[in-house]
Amino acid sequence: MSAVDFHQILGLTPDASAAEIKRAYKRLAMRWHPDRNPDPQAHVQFRLVREAFERLSRVPDQAPEAPPRRHTPKGADRRMDIEVDLHEAARGATVTVTIEGREACDECDGTGQRSYGRTTMCGTCYGSGRVRDEGGLTPCTACNGKGFTTDNHCPACTGRGWNPADRQLAINIPAAMLPGEELRVAGQGGPAPENGEPGDLYLTLRAKPHPIFRLNGHDLHVTVPVSIFRTLAGGLIEVPTLDGIREVLLSEASAGTEIRVPKAGFPGRGRRPAGDLQVHLETQYPQFLSKEQKAMLEMAEQVLLHQLEAQSPSLANWNAALEAYR
Repeated sequence: MSAVDFHQILGLTPDASAAEIKRAYKRLAMRWHPDRNPDPQAHVQFRLVREAFERLSRVPDQAPEAPPRRHTPKGADRRMDIEVDLHEAARGATVTVTIEGREACDECDGTGQRSYGRTTMCGTCYGSGRVRDEGGLTPCTACNGKGFTTDNHCPACTGRGWNPADRQLAINIPAAMLPGEELRVAGQGGPAPENGEPGDLYLTLRAKPHPIFRLNGHDLHVTVPVSIFRTLAGGLIEVPTLDGIREVLLSEASAGTEIRVPKAGFPGRGRRPAGDLQVHLETQYPQFLSKEQKAMLEMAEQVLLHQLEAQSPSLANWNAALEAYR
């Protein structure tokens, strides 16, 4: 009997999960159990249900192990920090980074050796090829008993076969990349070894200090000075965002010192939602009052006294306590 037939016995589709198989078996086993079902064919149906469950619940044979992959040698990875402005991080930008590089030496064609050697007298045995020790004269190990040494290293690259050569890369920073996140640039790391491939470059994003905003997670914080008159009267105030200036409504006689503007913080990316803009209000008092301002404030005070119970119960209670104290 095929695997498809076993699914049909349990009333399931071939892509049924293990949990669905188990539930179907319990339901049908209760239905066809010979002790519960008087049907003469109940024992046959019960046996088929149990066999289907056992066959479908088996762990499938493991697939044969794949042949091991041939390891490709790879150069060392490099890591750098890169600083961007908050606006660049939010909107995306193209920045230029300078990384260390190498280029083959022109003098020796990258071999590190020159075609002719520079011969000098051995400084250990002074050209004799032998040195004296406790057992007498022995061959000089510095020159292998020749009395001179030959230097074939290329003087232009000091025998390395390459010279330093910094290079510049234009890197595209994706939009909405948060500071602290890492960007991989394939193939721009250390040089490739023989028959290998170069390493990768990993750039960690760092945010430059911003004169207005502070970033906390993906929420932006900004401090906005507001006059005492606007705080009392309420109304629209201008608030900076990464997309420009936005007007935000301040409620009358606002007792709060913060306003949260949903989704006006750092933009979202992928499954990460946009952050909020947290506006911290700083109430500003005038350094002096003009005659006109004093007159208007005095008038406002008199209106307040006539409506004290409704507008300021705390002040009304205090005035009543003072009267009782007199």
